[in-house]
Amino acid sequence: MIIKFIKLMNIKTTLTFAIVAVLASCATKKNDLSEADCPPKACTMEFRSVGVIFKDTTGDTLQVKDFSVRLKSNNKKLPNAASENAVPQNPYYLVASDADKSALSEAGDTLIIAAKHPSSGIEKTSEMVISGGRCECHINKKSGDETIVFD
Repeated sequence: MIIKFIKLMNIKTTLTFAIVAVLASCATKKNDLSEADCPPKACTMEFRSVGVIFKDTTGDTLQVKDFSVRLKSNNKKLPNAASENAVPQNPYYLVASDADKSALSEAGDTLIIAAKHPSSGIEKTSEMVISGGRCECHINKKSGDETIVFD
């Protein structure tokens, strides 16, 4: 009799946990903002990125210090922006790529690009507007300079 009671309680407990798990997964799915919920769209296979090059007043490219990219609206870093460091042979600094499109709005977000001059330490900032959106195919640069000159 006690063994039957224990088995019955184990079944009820297991069933209760299963129901809770299913309900929790449904609630998570409802709030999930994956691209699977987007309407069908024909996208190209290209992978877009936007970057900047820093130059001095003579036109020479610079390897800057403390390069960063932040959303102006909330001062948060983009998830994938500025993840690659430039090398002397290619001083291109990644501002945003298609990997960041879900963090950007369809209307476009203002990004604050900041870096310090390698020798003087003077900080230079610039703004760039880039659109994206989780249901969009690619990011698009709306405005901003791709060459930033230290005065």
